[in-house]
Amino acid sequence: MHTLSMLMSADLVFSYTFLLCVIAYACAIPTYFFIRKNSPKLNWHRHGNTCTSQFNQLDIFGVGLFLLIFGATLTLAQAPPELGPDGNPKEIRMTPSIMLVGMISQQIVFTLIVFALMMFRGTNFGDLLGLNPSKVVRILVVSMLGFAAFYIFGVGLHILGYEEWLKNIFGSDYKVQETIKTFQATDAATIRIMMAFTVAILAPLCEEVLFRGYIYGATKRFSDRFFACLFSSLLFAVVHYNINALIPLFFLAIVLTIAYELTGSIWAPIIIHALVNANTLIMIEFGNATAN
Repeated sequence: MHTLSMLMSADLVFSYTFLLCVIAYACAIPTYFFIRKNSPKLNWHRHGNTCTSQFNQLDIFGVGLFLLIFGATLTLAQAPPELGPDGNPKEIRMTPSIMLVGMISQQIVFTLIVFALMMFRGTNFGDLLGLNPSKVVRILVVSMLGFAAFYIFGVGLHILGYEEWLKNIFGSDYKVQETIKTFQATDAATIRIMMAFTVAILAPLCEEVLFRGYIYGATKRFSDRFFACLFSSLLFAVVHYNINALIPLFFLAIVLTIAYELTGSIWAPIIIHALVNANTLIMIEFGNATAN
């Protein structure tokens, strides 16, 4: 196990997994195009309840643009630290305020890019994302079931010793996510409220529009729902850049995509995502209270 730990690093896992996403996308789009060209009656992209008719060839490059952005972000995150005069890495102090501004800015910028890619062609976002659902009860039921499925999956991983397995393989790379550490460390009520709002409301809204609404929808338009689900889910897990949550986030993204397809509305994955994030914050808060 020690040998495996020396050979394995979180950065390596993220690099190879992201590379897998890029290669899979680059191979799948022309392959599906060739299949459809030779079998015009195939309409896999119309299967399910999500709308793909408003996507066109431009969105192939739109998804490619996000892959480029995510790749650049991943590269920057893995860049070696700057060394100080003593030869040791410089300590970068990330204050809660700076982290909060960064989180909010990132969510808003990505969402604006999606709207910019779709808006000028007269896209009806209500139809595209199912923003005006007629089956509210179905959305709520699917959302509750989706949240329960993820919760049970998380409990199952814990029982199987998932955390210990990660610690044995990745060693020092297994650590608490920076956002969680910052939330735990700050005592400023305003910052904590704003971080809670960002994590539990803003992030689910923006990330679901990006990953399920745009990346999944555009990929499904030029492939099928199964490839689009796996591709967008793996990408979703990778870009969060948290080795502890890589497998849980991949499973969560699949649940979110299934909920989106079952209801035809982006509100279902948004609700599940919000419940998961809010539950995480509550457990952190409860843990802090217990520790004190």
